[in-house]
Amino acid sequence: MSSRSFRNIQTVGQFGIEVRRLREAAELTQAALAAQAGVSRRWLGRLERGHTGAELANIMRLARALGLSLRFAESPAP
Repeated sequence: MSSRSFRNIQTVGQFGIEVRRLREAAELTQAALAAQAGVSRRWLGRLERGHTGAELANIMRLARALGLSLRFAESPAP
């Protein structure tokens, strides 16, 4: 799997870990990614540590800044 895509994410903590992994793979600092995405560095740090969630608008901003596209998958039927 490419290091330039979000993996199957199911929790806030997993999302933060993926953002950090992708940011580091792109050789960006938190400050640089935050500036490119239009979010605060403090918020990005909290997100990467799993201390806060992200609204869809911010997820889209982060994806765009990382050069990714979003694809939504259906949840399996219960």
